[in-house]
This record gives sequence, structure tokens and C-alpha cells, in this order.
Amino acid sequence: MRQTSKCQMPKQKGIIKIHGKLNGKSYYPLNGVYISRMANGPSKERIQTDPAFAHLKAKNQEFGMASRLSKAIRTGVLETVKEFQDSKMASRLTGACYQIIQEGRGHIGKREAKLQNNPQALIGFQLNQKQTLNQIYAATPVVTSHKNRRLITISIPKSTENHLIKRPKSATHFQLTAALSMVSNYTCRSDQKAYRPVAPKQNAVGITQKTEPLLCKIAHTNLQIQLKTPVKREVSTNVSLLVWFGIQFLKQEGHTYVSYKNMRVMQAIHLL
Repeated sequence: MRQTSKCQMPKQKGIIKIHGKLNGKSYYPLNGVYISRMANGPSKERIQTDPAFAHLKAKNQEFGMASRLSKAIRTGVLETVKEFQDSKMASRLTGACYQIIQEGRGHIGKREAKLQNNPQALIGFQLNQKQTLNQIYAATPVVTSHKNRRLITISIPKSTENHLIKRPKSATHFQLTAALSMVSNYTCRSDQKAYRPVAPKQNAVGITQKTEPLLCKIAHTNLQIQLKTPVKREVSTNVSLLVWFGIQFLKQEGHTYVSYKNMRVMQAIHLL
């Protein structure tokens, strides 16, 4: 069978190696070898200053805001996210946040960034794309808000062995996790060059709570996890609360519990 040869990048010659752009070419190291190639596309400076690229500049600004919005969602529940996420979770969440900004009020490049503008971009979002919550756990969590959103309750009226759809044979317990991300609306006024959170003191914060390890072989009724918003004041009307819910299976070994890393799943289930 004939093999197709790979395209080789031209190597830089001479003793002095260049790193950067010069005369329409890019020079940089790749796998320990300095190479050169024709520079692609307009420079960052040209995009920022040339009126011909105003639309591209506006889209870049909104995509940058989508990245900030994604980070604000993750920051308050960062350790929980690390436990359940896949390697592409952050980029997938940024994509969902960009969909949210596209629904915002205002001109392109300065449209409002508000989670409530497109809840469906987030509801059902999986931290790990390989597993979905309903493939693992058949019980349906019920979300209730109390005291003007200062207290959130996640309830499971009944959980039996039949609800544990993909329970590993050697798993003895399961554990439920609930988390809350608090995210402010962001705006970009005509006199501003960047987005700013409307309620900065209540932005990018969150809380996580877990149940005790629960035996797989018995039925559990009225399971509840309560999440108290981690702010001293009343929750601002300019802040959205994203509720997460997840499950993982455990095996008891003496007085400790070992988690099955490939059987952890968490998703966004509600937006308040």
C-alpha cells in the first residue's frame, strides 16, 4: 500500500533563530525545531483598528465574554467540576455561553450576557460528555427555592436499586452531589470597552453539598440536599443561580470508600 507523505514545514536556517512575524512570515519553534511559514490572516492590531474588521472585532469581544461567563460558572464549584469533568468541558461550556450572549439585548459586540436569556443552552449540560445523568440514575431530582433564592433544596422522593441503572457489580454505595453556581449579569455600555458584572460581589461564587454514602441495595425515601447561597445579603435580581446535580458509585473497603472514576456524572438541572 502506498503511503502518503506528510507536508514538511520549512526549517529556519542559520545560527540565529527568529521567533515572531517578519515580512509576512511567521517564525516559531515546533517540537524543538524552528520553522517558518506564511502568516495567515490579519494581525491582532489590524483587527483592533481597521474599520473593515469591526464585525470580526465585535464577535471576538463577545466570544471573550463567553469565556469569562464560562469561568464564572465554574469558579464557585471548581473542585466539584474537577471531580466530574472531561478534558473539553471548559470549551464546551464556553460554546454554550456564546449561545446565551447571542440572545442578549444590544448591538453585536456589546450584547448583554445574562444566563436567563437562553436557559436551554445550559439545562442538561453534562460535565462529562461521555455519560448522561439519565443513563446512570433514573430518579428525578426536584428543585425548590426558598427565602428569595437564598436556600435551594434538591429532593429525591424515592431512590431504589432499580434507579441505579449502570451500577458496577462490586459497588456497595452511591453518593449524590448538588452544587450551585452564582453568576451575575454582564453588560457593556457604549462608553465601555469591556464587559463588567452588574453584581460583582455575588458573581463567580458557589457552594457544593454531598449526601453521606448511601447503600445501593436498600430503598431511600425523601432524600434531600440543601444549598445555602454563600452571600450575606439578599440575592440580587441581576444574579442567576445554576443548579448542578450528580452521582457517583462507591465501594466500601473497611472504613473508607473508593470511587469508580468512570462512573461519575453531573449535569446542570435548573436555572433560577
